[in-house]
Amino acid sequence: MNIVQTVSNPRKGGRDESFFRTKGRISLRALFSGLVVLTFVLTLVITLLASYRSEKELLTERVLNTNFSESQRIGHTMNMLFVSIRTSLSAFTSEMAELISGDPERIMEELQQIHESSGYFESVFVAETGGKITQMHSYRENGDFGKIDERTLEAALKRSEPGLSVPYRDADAEMIVLMTEPFYNEEGVYLGVVGGTIRLEDPAVLGSLFGVQNGNEADSYYYVVDCEGKVIYHPDKTRIGEDLTDSPIVARILNGASGKTEVSDRKGRPFLVGYTFVPATRWGVIAQTPNSVLKQQQTEQIRGTLVAVLVPFLILVGGTLFLARRLAAPFVALADFVVRAADRPQEASIPVVRRHWNREADLLNRAVMRSVGEMKRQHRDLTHSALRDSLTGLPNRRALDEALEKLEGDNLPFSLLLIDIDRFKSVNDLHGHAAGDEVLRSVARLLEDTVDRGDLCGRYGGEEFVALLPGRSVAETYEMAERLRLAAAAHENALHIPVTVSIGAAISPQQSAQIEELFELADRALYRAKEDGRNRVVM
Repeated sequence: MNIVQTVSNPRKGGRDESFFRTKGRISLRALFSGLVVLTFVLTLVITLLASYRSEKELLTERVLNTNFSESQRIGHTMNMLFVSIRTSLSAFTSEMAELISGDPERIMEELQQIHESSGYFESVFVAETGGKITQMHSYRENGDFGKIDERTLEAALKRSEPGLSVPYRDADAEMIVLMTEPFYNEEGVYLGVVGGTIRLEDPAVLGSLFGVQNGNEADSYYYVVDCEGKVIYHPDKTRIGEDLTDSPIVARILNGASGKTEVSDRKGRPFLVGYTFVPATRWGVIAQTPNSVLKQQQTEQIRGTLVAVLVPFLILVGGTLFLARRLAAPFVALADFVVRAADRPQEASIPVVRRHWNREADLLNRAVMRSVGEMKRQHRDLTHSALRDSLTGLPNRRALDEALEKLEGDNLPFSLLLIDIDRFKSVNDLHGHAAGDEVLRSVARLLEDTVDRGDLCGRYGGEEFVALLPGRSVAETYEMAERLRLAAAAHENALHIPVTVSIGAAISPQQSAQIEELFELADRALYRAKEDGRNRVVM
């Protein structure tokens, strides 16, 4: 092989030759080096941008689900706590008809017993219909009659039914609620109430539910509003008593709703919120995270990615620049490969690049192909994971929504099945969440194996699955739904937990060509299946 060498003359004036230009022209070496560096930078930027966008959606959904789950957990615990407190108070009230005419010391002993056994009451007392407190037991010496607000007690006496007062501040500026139970004599005459005051910030009450919060609104935190929309518990003590009735989230809670959403506060700051209505108190538990936390997490992720790839990236660029000074021609081919790979990141396979006769150039060429291949692999993995449910491996809600949009856009007839596992909550309660997860995986595999080729089955959320059946008639839709229901009922999972499913079906375009209306129809059918006894198909 002939090697042609060229020797350039030095510039006039003794100035050094520029690295990127020779006599006003871009050298082949400089052009090759610039293309390689630019290609890698663009590939890195595109990868980071795609990762940033995908991670933002995943983080948003994850935080919303986490906040909603936490608000449900705390709300359920709070509901059980107050139900337990009322049960202990009600048990004593049932004995009052016999005790009221007896020895006052016996009543005091009973008050002391309920006070000490429950551990939640600041004080317990007996009050007559006229408003007079006849007996009281309190942690404070000689009792503290000032702890009970007179207007609150008067309202409880007028109500003459079990009740929980609106929280109020006592003389010590602490948030107190008054729980009362009416009692009657043997003739059914209303005699008064047995009541107890509960200090909300007591470690045994709300303090045990929320633990230690730092009060920094830049982090995730929880707070509680009462039935009038006022804050009764907040990590920032200055906000206790604040009226939030103008908040859309609080308005939903006051209507008995629970859920999750993105919302902005009065200052226009966006938050990711999960909220739960507590039936026993008609309060609301709100868990929220500012969007700035997500941005901070994403920034840290991008920074970590950059730190991880910076050293190998610099090494690769340095090697490329060094070899570019010696071997121009092989690097032109390598640059063409990288440009083609960057221009077509969606292609699954890496373009075939001819191996070079030069050992150094060939090694770098294979290194570049491995790097680009890894980036493509990560891109494919990211795309795949974004459309798959991590627990069951089925297409997730996002994948199902995309499939529905395509079916709707192509005006193709299809059937929609909403599949819900019957009494799934009892599986979690009796066997634990690990068993519940195994049941979900078992049902997912069963549904995927049962549907026909060309059908799509995915997990829509919780214990609810969705099956899309293109081109099915009413009879064929019912037949497939029955096949799925019977297969679930006959299947024995690894935990030997009996499982049945209820299915609601709707058909497009016979019933509706709109996706939202179709879901409403299927959801109504599913509700009827549940109401009619579960383990059935309703269309």
